Amino acid sequence: MLQKNILLTLSISLFVLISACSDSMTGTEDEMVSEIDIQTIENLHAPFDRDNPDASPFIYFSLESGEVVESSEADTKNWDIAFRGTSILVNSGSSGPGKAGAIMLDVEFNNVEIAPTDGYSVDSEDEPAISGSGGWYTYTGNGNPAHAVIAQDDVTIILKTAGGNHYAKMHIMSYYEDSPDTSTDDFANFQTRPESQYYTFKYALQQTEGLRELK
Repeated sequence: MLQKNILLTLSISLFVLISACSDSMTGTEDEMVSEIDIQTIENLHAPFDRDNPDASPFIYFSLESGEVVESSEADTKNWDIAFRGTSILVNSGSSGPGKAGAIMLDVEFNNVEIAPTDGYSVDSEDEPAISGSGGWYTYTGNGNPAHAVIAQDDVTIILKTAGGNHYAKMHIMSYYEDSPDTSTDDFANFQTRPESQYYTFKYALQQTEGLRELK
């Protein structure tokens, strides 16, 4: 009888130990709660003077703070993405010391639910991670409206932040001040067209480290 009681006690203890281990192994995953912060940034001015490019620094932006970062911090991980004219950089590769990356998807912003696990491009001297014409925008050339930068409605940029632990999705909505209707006669007319190099964009940032859910 004593041997049976000992065996029963050992069995119960082993079961409790296994259960505790199982809970500790899965507990971290269960405690990771998705927290998504959605922001819209309007009229971020990012001018570029082709005749004097050195006088046109990139405008550095932190997705986590939702604010512009001083250009003196260009060599830090305090920014994630930067704008100048139609050019966009991410904090990685040839552009900065961070672990940022980007993937461009031909999917509408609201339809992107999760960030990919891999496949993120980084900036290089030959090619940025975020492509311009034919990427996030279309240049109309001599079309109608002429010589305009039209943001693509169905392009979403998936971003990994400079720290490498957070994910975001971004949609650039307009390249012109106050996001004008680009189909109007006022926009087609150069005399009444709003100033360019003013970014309006929205983004959704997953605030929980490691989670890739974006919706």
